[in-house]
Amino acid sequence: MITMIKNIKLTNRIFVAFGIIMILSLFPYCKSQDSVTTLSQQEQLDAYRQDIVFDQAISCKDPLAYVPDTNSFVKEIRINVHFLNSEDSIHGLDEEKGKWTMKFLVHNANKRLRNNHKMNLPAGNTTPNINPKYQYVLTPVANDEGYFWHYDDELCYFINKGKARNNYSRNVINKYEIGEDSIINIFVMPHHKDSVKKASYKPLGTGIALGGSLKMAGIVENHEKPWLFATLLNHELGHIFNLRHSWNSNDGCDDTPKNPNCWGKSDKEGCEGPVSNNLMDYNASQMAISPCQIGTVHKSFTRLNSKNRKYIIPRWCERDDSKLLTIFEDTHWYGERDVDADIHIQDGVSLTIHCRLSIPHGGEIVIHPGGELRINEGARLHNSCGDLWSGIRILKAGKKEGQLIISQQATIENI
Repeated sequence: MITMIKNIKLTNRIFVAFGIIMILSLFPYCKSQDSVTTLSQQEQLDAYRQDIVFDQAISCKDPLAYVPDTNSFVKEIRINVHFLNSEDSIHGLDEEKGKWTMKFLVHNANKRLRNNHKMNLPAGNTTPNINPKYQYVLTPVANDEGYFWHYDDELCYFINKGKARNNYSRNVINKYEIGEDSIINIFVMPHHKDSVKKASYKPLGTGIALGGSLKMAGIVENHEKPWLFATLLNHELGHIFNLRHSWNSNDGCDDTPKNPNCWGKSDKEGCEGPVSNNLMDYNASQMAISPCQIGTVHKSFTRLNSKNRKYIIPRWCERDDSKLLTIFEDTHWYGERDVDADIHIQDGVSLTIHCRLSIPHGGEIVIHPGGELRINEGARLHNSCGDLWSGIRILKAGKKEGQLIISQQATIENI
């Protein structure tokens, strides 16, 4: 075995604990059980990435480095829901209707994410429709179910036009938000009672993201059809997760082309078809999320300095003993990454770590005979929850053994 250990930084550890354990018998073979992304999707992602050269200097920042793959687990986002009503309780949803409506809406929004559609634009594109691998979870605080009702004549209405316009106001959020340090607060608000009385007024679905909370309207007046608001919820939460409109500006993604922002196919100039179906454009579908957009979302969940990381249930803290992350082909992990299981590198293949990698409490990396682990310059292996992980094991069978190559300025912590 050729092992280079050069200027390595070992912190928060007992030195002997980093000793690479040489084992003279083979570890039992086990295939990864994390298979939410299907093989066909993985093949699409691999083909999409094959012409992309990740510059080492920017690989930890590039959104495409954060697109989830077969070894990525689903990120669960904590949410709660606030129902606003007038003080006489006749301009909002009661508890029974409110719970049914939002349970259905959140379920449908999660389903639409999982069923990510292929992009319509540009015409003839080969952009893969990857499973975004994030979902919303209603999160109780104390003894509640994640639902709250507020009766407040002054703050209950959503008004997006006129002198009393309050769609950009945070007053209702500041007064009623709960668990904002770890939960996204969703406020379901009625359109103003005086506006709804007018025959010409249409209480359509509308919303706005404000910091780590969002306000939505139209649900109260159309609560029998909660599925109509699923893409609105995904769109507004997309803004919280750093996604921008793409039709008339540079949203930071090359796979979301500028477009005329057509609601649907029509005779209007530029709308003859095909028209956008992207989640972050205004259209009748909003069912497609591009790889770059998905990477942008996961980057906002994964980077340690991101404001959105606090909203994710930290499944990466503890090891999931029901699965292994098994490397069957030469693999490069660009971008920061948190894993929730042991990593096994099989015979004849390599795993190269380029950025930050968090190993769960008690987890380990196992290099099978003939396998190779490369820890590149600037990479960091640690447990991001401040716990200890069990280190790196190099297995040996006869004359064949695994190899560990550690480059300059790699950092290994929490062993």
